[in-house]
Amino acid sequence: MPAPQRLPPVDLESYVPRAITVVRRSQGWPGFFFHERRGAKGSASYPNGMRQHVLYYFPKAARQEVVHNGSVKPIRYGGGEARFTPARTPVSFRWERPIRVFILAFEPWYFERIAAELGTTLDLSHELNQCKLPADHPALPLMRQIAAEIDGGPGASFLADSLARGIVVHLLRNLLRLPSARPQHAAPPAAVLRAVTLMRSRLAESVSLDELAGTAGLSPFHFSRQFKAATGHPPHEYHIRMRVDRAQELLRTRGREWTLAAIAAECGFVDQSHFSRHFKRVVGVTPGEYRA
Repeated sequence: MPAPQRLPPVDLESYVPRAITVVRRSQGWPGFFFHERRGAKGSASYPNGMRQHVLYYFPKAARQEVVHNGSVKPIRYGGGEARFTPARTPVSFRWERPIRVFILAFEPWYFERIAAELGTTLDLSHELNQCKLPADHPALPLMRQIAAEIDGGPGASFLADSLARGIVVHLLRNLLRLPSARPQHAAPPAAVLRAVTLMRSRLAESVSLDELAGTAGLSPFHFSRQFKAATGHPPHEYHIRMRVDRAQELLRTRGREWTLAAIAAECGFVDQSHFSRHFKRVVGVTPGEYRA
């Protein structure tokens, strides 16, 4: 007799329990989304978990019963408290009174990319699902700010992405208990700024290490060491990431008008294949997937 087919995790962006109404939702924020949800008495069940990592924020006091691995845990939230559920965590919720919650959900690749930049691997225990985040957790003021961007004022997507990155960093620092950074001797800010300014002005061109070092007033050897200490990346890699950042901007603003080849050329990549390889390495998805 064949084994029963296992259902995939729920896509929280498109699935809404019957007891819940989405009153506000974000539009076009690649890698994450935001919902404000409200409901009366009800329940929600995700036997195979959710596709996304989810941060639940309760602007007002609330009470839930969280069911995980057969155990029921009542959780009372004060206004401004939160809970985090890792992707693919089997879980059910029940609530007896009207509830209002902000949901910030991240695609796994978004979390993985930031974890890689922090020099760690993503290993989130399902047990984190029952841990409450206090109102003074550093991620939560950013959560309130991102809620204010939901109405889409000028530059909302840029601000939302910056706030979302900050939230993920704070969550990973806390949930993975990352070690404190070791003090490093950074390059003089003016020297680094001069090199970065030159990179930005020549985004579509090659800039040699000797030229960057000369601009900074350092030998190539000392410039490379000090530039990495100050930015976290070698000069060549930093220049590539600047190009990828520019490509993301063009995909958001001109992605329906320009071809990927044109964007690759505008951002200084040799060809579309070169562009796609570096874009996926840095962002976690291909340019075509990002544009979609």
